[in-house]
Amino acid sequence: APPKLGVWRTVSSKFRSEPIRYLPASLWLAYMYIVFFSDGILPGANALMLEERTWIEVRDLSINFFLVSPLLHLPFSPTVHPMLEGVFNLLLSWAAMFAGFLSDERKNKPNLLSFGPIVIGMQFLTSAFLLPYLALRSEERDFETIGTIYKEDMGMIEATVAEWRPLGTFLGSVGTGAIVWSLFGRPEFGDFNERYSSFIDLLSIDRVGSSFLVDLAVFALFQGWFVDDDLKRRGVDSNEMIVLRNVAKFIPFFGLATYLSLRPEIPYREETEADS
Repeated sequence: APPKLGVWRTVSSKFRSEPIRYLPASLWLAYMYIVFFSDGILPGANALMLEERTWIEVRDLSINFFLVSPLLHLPFSPTVHPMLEGVFNLLLSWAAMFAGFLSDERKNKPNLLSFGPIVIGMQFLTSAFLLPYLALRSEERDFETIGTIYKEDMGMIEATVAEWRPLGTFLGSVGTGAIVWSLFGRPEFGDFNERYSSFIDLLSIDRVGSSFLVDLAVFALFQGWFVDDDLKRRGVDSNEMIVLRNVAKFIPFFGLATYLSLRPEIPYREETEADS
């Protein structure tokens, strides 16, 4: 069969065998329309309008990425509403946590969309990259079928990033710092009531900021979709580690940070052979 026809058959087979895939697929279509092209559903101008204030806001938030520039009082750091900065950096630290699931892409488990570029893309367009990957990714086979998975089965960079033990703690700290910054950073924005009121006023005309809130909801809904397969390739049975499993699935952001810090490690092959 022609390559395109083969891909279509593969996709159709995935959706027939697992109809739940229609959920992220349909949400992706709705997300793309609502966030980028619609008028009147979310505040602000759609992406096709190329509104100057939108690009200025994106530039300023990017300069203040992870709040490094404002915390160091760098002279080129622009002034941005602290609650908008907080939401932005919480969102990007959450998106970066999905790098902990890079073992979802291996030599013996290819996906229609490669997960490494997806994780990188999520730093720029968040749910626009995550949702199609969830709809099309390959399901992990039973542990009895795949056997033990080693770091050597992954790429060197993927294994280093995904299995870096402090990943959850580091990104959880960044997200916590972003929340604290939104509440107390830039004292010229006043107390909580003042900054919250001005933030709501900003969101009423701001497509970028309102889309961040949509992304937070999407991440909360789907962060647990990787967990069962991730534990499966670590040799954990479906009736084991129930508390950690549920923490990862149902506590937004902090549950995922906790999971990445406490889950069993994927070993190196040579370590396992030495122990045996």
